[in-house]
Amino acid sequence: MACVCSAQLTWTSPHRRLRTGLTLLELMVVLVILAIVATVAVQSLQPQVDSQRFESAARLLEEIRGATLGPARKFQLDGTPLVSGFIADIGRFPRVEPSDDDSDEMQSLSELWSNENQLGSQFPFQFRPGPEQPVNYSSIRLPCGWRGPYLQLPIGTQKLVDPWGRPPKTVVDEMGTLSQLLITIPISANQTEPQTLAADLSGGKVEVTGKVLLDRPESATVRIALLTPDPNSSLTSLAVFDDEDQQPESFLFSRVPVGFRALVADVNGIRQVKYLQVTPNGPPVVFDFQSRASAINE
Repeated sequence: MACVCSAQLTWTSPHRRLRTGLTLLELMVVLVILAIVATVAVQSLQPQVDSQRFESAARLLEEIRGATLGPARKFQLDGTPLVSGFIADIGRFPRVEPSDDDSDEMQSLSELWSNENQLGSQFPFQFRPGPEQPVNYSSIRLPCGWRGPYLQLPIGTQKLVDPWGRPPKTVVDEMGTLSQLLITIPISANQTEPQTLAADLSGGKVEVTGKVLLDRPESATVRIALLTPDPNSSLTSLAVFDDEDQQPESFLFSRVPVGFRALVADVNGIRQVKYLQVTPNGPPVVFDFQSRASAINE
């Protein structure tokens, strides 16, 4: 029996090839679509990103203010305000120093965080006495000195910058003292003018006032002094502020750095010392040198 086999042959043109990829035109269309989707996604998320940066900028200013003036709403056991921070420990504002690139706007407050600043080695935290001359205040001692860092920078950073990578702008008053920190928010799509966030540091130096109760003011010899740390005047002893009020029954000290300070009243050879927390809007201080007070001191 014979077997008949048949084979069917198919002819393929050499000009027809199997397509396995995208043409250049199709690839360009896909890229354009992806770019449009990405742009829409970024624009939809931009308000949220801007809000987070705004909150981060406000939080940064509050952290700098707290490091300089001390955290707000802290109280001692007796209910009196507790003032801590750079000014309380050092007796002055942190210095505004130009950064390495010598830019006018790039300025550093490195004394707040740097362990390598001179204050850390020359003015460490310890008890310091008052001076012995020209009036002897050596028996009065106050805890003071650098005990930072007062501000923690993000890991890996060496400079203080806002969420947009720029340093806060510093503003000084007519005395050359730091008074404000500013962060300018870049203009967004729906704004015409930039916003500015500010941290007010003017409360770092305040007035201290009070009165002296005397039996006979006309015949009393009164000397009132305020003792505070000030590394600009001495690294080993406290600085002495003299009374600016010429009346024996009252006294005034202006631009006193906030913090733990000592007031000393000498009246006719009798001394009274009051240790107090100097705070903004603090109450007047009263020294009683009337007959009953004199009898107690004698």
